[in-house]
Amino acid sequence: MIEEAVNILDAIPSDVAVRQARFAEVRAGVAYVDMGDSRFVAEFGAGFVPRVGETVQILSVGRRHLMFPARALPGTGTVMTVSSGLAKVQTAVGEVSMPYIGTAPVSGDLVGISWSEQPFVIGKLSVQPDAPEPIPDPGGGAVRSATFMATDTGSTDRGQSRWWQAQPWASNTTYGAWFYGTQIRDTITAGASLVSLEFYVSWVQRQGGDPRFALHNLASKSGVPAMGTYTPWAPGSGWQTPPMAQAWFDALKAGGSALGVGLNQGGYNKFSSRAQNAMSGALRISWRV
Repeated sequence: MIEEAVNILDAIPSDVAVRQARFAEVRAGVAYVDMGDSRFVAEFGAGFVPRVGETVQILSVGRRHLMFPARALPGTGTVMTVSSGLAKVQTAVGEVSMPYIGTAPVSGDLVGISWSEQPFVIGKLSVQPDAPEPIPDPGGGAVRSATFMATDTGSTDRGQSRWWQAQPWASNTTYGAWFYGTQIRDTITAGASLVSLEFYVSWVQRQGGDPRFALHNLASKSGVPAMGTYTPWAPGSGWQTPPMAQAWFDALKAGGSALGVGLNQGGYNKFSSRAQNAMSGALRISWRV
């Protein structure tokens, strides 16, 4: 049957073809995959070893059939929550839950991921990755980038310092907030100019009018926040560029009265707490020095 399946594939007129199959087993160093009712031999096109029954991509070039993963397999992710021996990890292609080895990671940890045979968290890499190498700029400067994770989140009643809710809420009676300490002003120099600024949005509830986004003056939950000028904004999910990106950049790099992102009322909208999604409120900023 295996030989017949190979002959069928080799008879296809095109020299190159891509299709999907299911991984069956490994014998004598080669993979066996099932396509329909037939099983045939495929070479490993990468170091990835799928689980039995997993869908794979087959690239046929002439008489050679190469096996590759059928989905994106990111090598790193950020831990959202850990429970029952499983870590929920936010990756570039979405959320995944998988076991971990060694010491249990915590929310916010940047971790390595292994997908071969059985997906699992390898271990903590760092809370925040090093900034990428500067990109040469034709004007003589350089571009630097960093992702600033929120250190805390919450909501308080207007005019009070009772942080009663871990989720940032935008409602008629509340201020919501993401806190970053002083990491932004400590990292970006005063003379830097904006290249790009993105805000990571993790929704829990959309209801009523647009949330009123503003900057606030607190490094942590230490009192009543003073909100700056607000802008109604109903972003999508994930990385989003706010319409007030330039104003945010100018204020955040200076620090002082602008240390975090807040919600100055607006509808009845709710966003994930840091414990629910470690990426909630993260700021990804690139600037020219």
